[in-house]
Amino acid sequence: MSTRAFLVYAIVVSLLEQAVLLAVMLLVLPAAGVVVPGWGVALAVAVLATVSTILTWLNLKAIGLKPARSPDVGVRGRVVTTLAPRGYVRLGNELWPAICEEGRLESGQSVTVTRMDGLRLVVERATEESDLL
Repeated sequence: MSTRAFLVYAIVVSLLEQAVLLAVMLLVLPAAGVVVPGWGVALAVAVLATVSTILTWLNLKAIGLKPARSPDVGVRGRVVTTLAPRGYVRLGNELWPAICEEGRLESGQSVTVTRMDGLRLVVERATEESDLL
C-alpha cells in the first residue's frame, strides 16, 4: 500500500471511529440513563484523535521498512505450506511468506532463495539436500 493510500485510509477510519464514539456518547448512553458531560465528550474525542494521529504517524514510518536481516540469495529452507505458487517456507527458525515461480512445491520439499520481492521470498526447488538448514 502506498503512503498516500494509507494516509487516506487512516483518515477515513479515524473519522468513522470518531463518529461511532460520538454516537455512543450522545445517543446510546443517554438512552441507557448515563449522561456524559460536555467536557467528557470533548476529552474522549481529543484522546481518540491524539491516539489515531500517533498510530498513523508510526505506521507511516513503518511503511517501506525492510526486515532487519533478510535471507541471502542461496539460503536453503523447507516448504511449510504448499507453494501453489504462494505459501510459507521455513529458513532456520524463521517462517517467511514465499512464492515459487516455477510451479507447485509440496510441503516438506527443500527450496533455495533466489531473491526477495518486498517481504516475500522468491524460491525454487533446491538441487541438493546436503546443505539444507
